[in-house]
Amino acid sequence: MIFLKSIFAGLLAVLIAAIVLPMGVCVYLTWTAHPGNNEAIGFDPISMVRSSPYLWIIPVLVFGLGFYLEYTRLKARQRSSARN
Repeated sequence: MIFLKSIFAGLLAVLIAAIVLPMGVCVYLTWTAHPGNNEAIGFDPISMVRSSPYLWIIPVLVFGLGFYLEYTRLKARQRSSARN
């Protein structure tokens, strides 16, 4: 059961990161990029992911982090309840 809960926590972390990270990138680019007169900045996340396979590492790392944190938390809780 601990393993299953940890998998769900990892998937939830990926889902949250998929929402928060693009919004953060957009806010960052809004503040830092200043185009010239009558110019616009385009943002296409689909073409970014297709062109750079290194961006696939981010969801894997986020899943691993969410899984690891939940797994260690649940294992520590299980150990502490076994002692009592």
